[in-house]
Amino acid sequence: MILILLSLIMGFIGLNIGGMIGPEIYIYLFGIVGVLSPGLFVLEKLYKHIEK
Repeated sequence: MILILLSLIMGFIGLNIGGMIGPEIYIYLFGIVGVLSPGLFVLEKLYKHIEK
């Protein structure tokens, strides 16, 4: 549940940053990065935990 909320918040922040920069493509790029970053962070932590 927390991961979903983080994804939504980070996506919103990414959309705002992309909107300030300029062209529409930046809105999509920063939004996607914002949505995917919490999930990728958790997957990396799991991978490092399993690797040990």
